[in-house]
Amino acid sequence: MRIPLVWLLLVVLLAGCSAPQAFPPTPSPSPSSPGATPTAAPPPSTPSVPASTPTRQPTSAPLPTATPVPAPTATLPPPSPTQPPPEPSPTPLPGQEAVVVARVQTDEPVIALTFDAGADRGYAEEILDTLKAEGIRATFGMTGRWAEDNPDLVRRMVDEGHQLINHTYSHPSFTGHSTGQPPLSTEERLAEIRRLEEVVAQVTGSLETMRPYFRPPYGDYDDSVLRDLPQAGYTVVVMWSVDSLGWNGLTAPEITERCLEGAEPGGIILMHVGAQSEDARALPGLIAALRERGYRFVTVAELLQLGS
Repeated sequence: MRIPLVWLLLVVLLAGCSAPQAFPPTPSPSPSSPGATPTAAPPPSTPSVPASTPTRQPTSAPLPTATPVPAPTATLPPPSPTQPPPEPSPTPLPGQEAVVVARVQTDEPVIALTFDAGADRGYAEEILDTLKAEGIRATFGMTGRWAEDNPDLVRRMVDEGHQLINHTYSHPSFTGHSTGQPPLSTEERLAEIRRLEEVVAQVTGSLETMRPYFRPPYGDYDDSVLRDLPQAGYTVVVMWSVDSLGWNGLTAPEITERCLEGAEPGGIILMHVGAQSEDARALPGLIAALRERGYRFVTVAELLQLGS
């Protein structure tokens, strides 16, 4: 059967019109084409990506300026270990001078027995035995060398309630008056005082055991000594109203008589523990005679409280 030419032409035309719908053209050239890559159009999403990068918020740049947040920690107080330790001696007030006490003004029949210990162990144990038996608390002025040699007696004095006063480490005259030597400098005086404190602190555990009471060696002092002592924490120079002179060879009866003659309310009696003195032998009779006169016995610290 022969198809008319007109119908063939019609079929060809219809097929050409429908072909683009079944096979859409590819927008990009073939990869084998050498010039295709530069001319390729970017994907639809890429234009928005670079646009967001340059418009990033600038507030992130100043963030480093906010780092001073740790600044408050710089204002915190330093830890306590960095603080300097307390000075071993208090700072005196400007113009402060130590006061000298040889007797306290009081109407009460009280008297203070004081003993200096520096030469040797002597009769210290016998004296402590007598005081304990009589229920009396006394005052002991000691040197550092004596304390080094007799730590057991220092401990016993403290344990039995006696008062200790600073009598320097090696018993030098601060002024040189009694020894004919040049006066000690301020630094030398303070060194003598503090060295004894260190020795006694090995027994008592405190550098302040004897403060503020000081007894000058030989009883020598002047205005410069009174100005220097407060620098070491000593504001009271303990002298005496009666010296037994047992150290000078008086017998026990002579010591008792001398002390009774000089006894008065608020008085301070000076005796010694050394072996060359008979003060220890005179002590029991002296205590009994003073009690017959109505006296009671106190330490220097207690005596000063009565007079204040």
